[in-house]
Amino acid sequence: MRRKQIVFGSILIAVVLAGIVFGAVCLLTNGTQTTPGGLVLDADAHEWEPSQPIVSDEQQGIKIPGYGTIIFPAGEENVALTLYNPKENACVFQFSLYIDDEETPIYTSDAIEPGKAVQEITLNRALQTGEYVLKIQIDPYDPQSGAKHNNAVVTAKLQVI
Repeated sequence: MRRKQIVFGSILIAVVLAGIVFGAVCLLTNGTQTTPGGLVLDADAHEWEPSQPIVSDEQQGIKIPGYGTIIFPAGEENVALTLYNPKENACVFQFSLYIDDEETPIYTSDAIEPGKAVQEITLNRALQTGEYVLKIQIDPYDPQSGAKHNNAVVTAKLQVI
């Protein structure tokens, strides 16, 4: 009988310790998910399909979305903008947004998986009314190794009204 109590007690202690370790890991990562290459996945990204297919002259390679005129409300940090990684890609995208010739981005995403998009972003600061050149830098990464591929910069007209 005493032996059964010791075995049961040992199992109970092991289960409690496993729970504590699991809880600590969850707290340390704040529930974030990562790729095998260690890239943090954007928690706001969700499955998304564009209304029109991404047109590309290349049959192979990374598909890069284009952007027309973008409109943001003046004085707002939370703005609507769809940042999309086409489902045909085998890499994750990280987006960085730059205004005119500024060197500090006004927004940087976490990694966005193929076929997913974020549609609302929080800028580092609110923008004043006016017209700007918005440079959208797209950095593709291999999700397995975390290695960065060549980047692309897409330019769009930004109207802040």
